[in-house]
Amino acid sequence: MNLPDSSSATASKVIVAQVLTPAAFAPFGDVIAPEEMQTEVQSNSTPINQGTAQRFDDLTQLDVSEQGGEACVAIFRTQNGTHVAPYALTMFERHLLGSQSFVPMAQGRVLVVVTQGGDVPDEDAIQAFVVEPGQGVTLRRGVWHHPMITIGGADVFVIERRAAKVDCEIQRIKGSFVATL
Repeated sequence: MNLPDSSSATASKVIVAQVLTPAAFAPFGDVIAPEEMQTEVQSNSTPINQGTAQRFDDLTQLDVSEQGGEACVAIFRTQNGTHVAPYALTMFERHLLGSQSFVPMAQGRVLVVVTQGGDVPDEDAIQAFVVEPGQGVTLRRGVWHHPMITIGGADVFVIERRAAKVDCEIQRIKGSFVATL
């Protein structure tokens, strides 16, 4: 997504991405990152494999079984140049029947742009977060979010709901917005 030519476009409201923390992201879902959440999940941490690894359980809650849905594990791949900063925001989507989890692989990074809202996204409450390597997020069902934006090319591990009926409501936004790092 590229920013429209500034000579013909109205001024855009700039959304500056913030550091992803469990507290800041709580209105939208969960942060998946044992390092940041270690004090919260310490009781869910167990040494495994004869003490050579540590297992962190229950870092997020998947919510995919509504109306016969099941978990679907996928990898979404973007190439360098697919998304170019500043990132023009054009639409939001939400999934009323299931959560979605995004975990960038290797050194990939994801820009998660979210907002609250009822039948339409709340354009006055848009927030952006950078999901760094070693982190992930789970968006609760019903949370308005921009389609996935990667910072450079990336493979992103995704867990979402799969069912016979597609669960994706899309709303174009009225305002002009860009997200920056």
